[in-house]
Amino acid sequence: MKEIMLPYVLIIWLLVKLGVIKWTLRNAVISVGFGAFLAFMLFTAHRFWSPADLTDSTTVKAPHAVLSPLFGQQVKDIYVTHNQVVKKGDLLYTLESEDTDEELKSLQSSLVAAEHRITSIREQISIDEKNYKRLVNLDEFSSEQERDELYTQIQKGTADLMAAKSDVDGIKAQINQKQWLNDRNQVRAPFDGVVGVINIAEGSRTGNLHLFDTSRKFVEMRVSDQTYRYIEQGQFAEFFVNSHPGEVFRGRVHSVTSNTGEAAVSAHGSTQHVRQHVGNNTSTHGRTVIIEFNEPEGYNVPLGATGSGWISATKPTPKLGFMDIIGGATVRLKALKAYLNAL
Repeated sequence: MKEIMLPYVLIIWLLVKLGVIKWTLRNAVISVGFGAFLAFMLFTAHRFWSPADLTDSTTVKAPHAVLSPLFGQQVKDIYVTHNQVVKKGDLLYTLESEDTDEELKSLQSSLVAAEHRITSIREQISIDEKNYKRLVNLDEFSSEQERDELYTQIQKGTADLMAAKSDVDGIKAQINQKQWLNDRNQVRAPFDGVVGVINIAEGSRTGNLHLFDTSRKFVEMRVSDQTYRYIEQGQFAEFFVNSHPGEVFRGRVHSVTSNTGEAAVSAHGSTQHVRQHVGNNTSTHGRTVIIEFNEPEGYNVPLGATGSGWISATKPTPKLGFMDIIGGATVRLKALKAYLNAL
């Protein structure tokens, strides 16, 4: 922020050197006092209506999926390495199958046996129906008892057929479940992205693997609590990160965080200690703002890169639009100073 006053200092120095202003105690007090007043007014207005992140904590982030082995299952093979770029559907790692293949073979055999049983029951029902029709046609030459027994046998065969079909459906459901479990042994990328650090190895039974969705990068920027009511969705924003010193990226405000970690209440039934509450909240926290941006073609802004940003917040009157110059200038000066951060 102090760099904004450099033009004022340069102007006063030139006026003194050119003799326009005589450097006396009175003129010095007036010049310094007016400069201090101007700096205070600009800083105050800038804090409300063109807020910049003076903490240099603006960070590039992205959603990520946590791909972990199922509890009790063992990692068999890993097919990716650290920071590898993957496409949706790429195989990341496999898990040891727990005799799933043998169970599938057993279920397939049971399914074949059940289908043969259905065929046999259908043939028997067909034969019984033909015999029943013959007895009916014979009429006086067949006894009623024979017809009743054969009719009962047909009804029993129909019931057995329905039971056999139910068994087949049950076996098919078990096969689908086993195949689903078998497919889960192959962990694939749910979207295009980049793999984080591989902290699991063959034989692991616990651990995790992170896959970052690089197509949905966003920036999280801190603003003061005083600025909160002037921030709205869709406002223009700019930021820089130290990985690209001297370059400024543009975006739009997506949203303001509705709460922070300090607002969380312990899930335990115990009451929070007063000294813990004071220790956590004695300093000013502020809020964070989510900024959406489209990564320029040919750029790869790294996740986790930090820098600073500013937002064109709502102003009491459009005449104060020139205040955005301060926010833009602040971020650009910080972007230029980023060259020195590597020293």
